[in-house]
Amino acid sequence: MKNIVRRILTTLGLARPFKIQTFTYYIPSPPHRKTGYREKQFDKVFFEFINRGYKILNTQTQASTGQDSSGMWVIFTVQAQTEEANSLDLDSFFNDQVCSDINEIAQEETIEGLYQINS
Repeated sequence: MKNIVRRILTTLGLARPFKIQTFTYYIPSPPHRKTGYREKQFDKVFFEFINRGYKILNTQTQASTGQDSSGMWVIFTVQAQTEEANSLDLDSFFNDQVCSDINEIAQEETIEGLYQINS
């Protein structure tokens, strides 16, 4: 009920809308295969993230190729839909909730560099 009242007030311009943030994730290229590939770690991260109360406003992808590695950046612009999501810091969420799972699966090097984002 509280969220319904807030949405009505926001629509009428009487309440401040929840904050908008970006969420970026790098997916390394899988080895060459003859069959399809599902990025399960991305699915897990995104499932945890979206179930915290965020709405996706925009999605962009950017291929990243280099001598030693290639992959894809996924960039989401999101907006909180609940008070809990509005107070959630994405860096803290990612570090606390997701990194422990990622570290259990594999330790990977950070890929450093400057990446151009095409619009």
